[in-house]
Amino acid sequence: MKKAIIYYYTGTGNTRIAATEIKRCLDGKGYATNLYEIRKPGRAVPDPNDYDVVGFGYPIHAFNAPQLFHLTIKHLPNVDCGKPAFIFKTSGEPFWLNNASSASIIRFLKWKGFSVLMDRHLLMPYNILFRYDDALAKQMFIHTRMMAAVIVHDILDNKTTKRTIYPWTWLVMRLLRIQWYGARINGPLFHARKDKCRQCGLCSKMCPSDNIVYINGYPKFSFDCSMCMGCVAYCPADAIRPGLINPLRVHGGYPFTRLLADDSLASDFINENTNGYFRSFRNYYRKTYAEIERVRSQERDMLISPEETAQSQFNPVEFGCDMPAFEESP
Repeated sequence: MKKAIIYYYTGTGNTRIAATEIKRCLDGKGYATNLYEIRKPGRAVPDPNDYDVVGFGYPIHAFNAPQLFHLTIKHLPNVDCGKPAFIFKTSGEPFWLNNASSASIIRFLKWKGFSVLMDRHLLMPYNILFRYDDALAKQMFIHTRMMAAVIVHDILDNKTTKRTIYPWTWLVMRLLRIQWYGARINGPLFHARKDKCRQCGLCSKMCPSDNIVYINGYPKFSFDCSMCMGCVAYCPADAIRPGLINPLRVHGGYPFTRLLADDSLASDFINENTNGYFRSFRNYYRKTYAEIERVRSQERDMLISPEETAQSQFNPVEFGCDMPAFEESP
């Protein structure tokens, strides 16, 4: 049996969801897939040489990959030349500045001998700035499930997807890497309101940077913060205040399971008639829904006979949801 591994970093869980969906699709194609979550202190990192396909996933922070993710990739061992690899990244917006976020990651991977097939961008709800509508969160979750199947289909088909990175995009990305250092400055300014804190320890347990310790029964935040906002989002008492960026905090995770089961909640928040801020999302969804339809059509072509059905291991759940109607771009 072929083996795959996905190294991923996550703060609020969005990238974990994407990694889990990709694992599900790889497993459905006959792979034995492992997930490795990047955290501090560093656990023993699996050797990518032990796997046939290697994936890397991260959330975009200020149009960059998180520093801890960067360092982990940088210290991976070299691999046999040409080992297939893929990158996926999550963010709350489809803006062109996100295109350059993987530039350094791709360079590191190529130096180590990987053949990077794709760098795919998946949209998931914001955990900072403002909270997304439940209908949009539902649409993003369903869309990510569908795109996981597209990613796996294209990996196994050895299809490459190149992302255009313009010099000015790369320059802005490098300038905004100051967020790495800003997070360290702002980290000690995080604090828990003592009148709300339940002293449950959840924030310390879930912090991927191991930045939170308990002193006299209350959390103490240090300089290793990556500003993933996980502690803020999931504090059951809404007690944590993230320093200088407190006005931008979003509390509470998105209940994807409940949203998916709610038939009264539409899943076409972004559609051809969407205007305002979210109008800029239309082109992203137009293009990716076309990709989903392409793969769905090819999978259907494989289901001509029962024998081919068994061989394809097609999972209808991957494509079990209707897609909003989009007109083709002129």
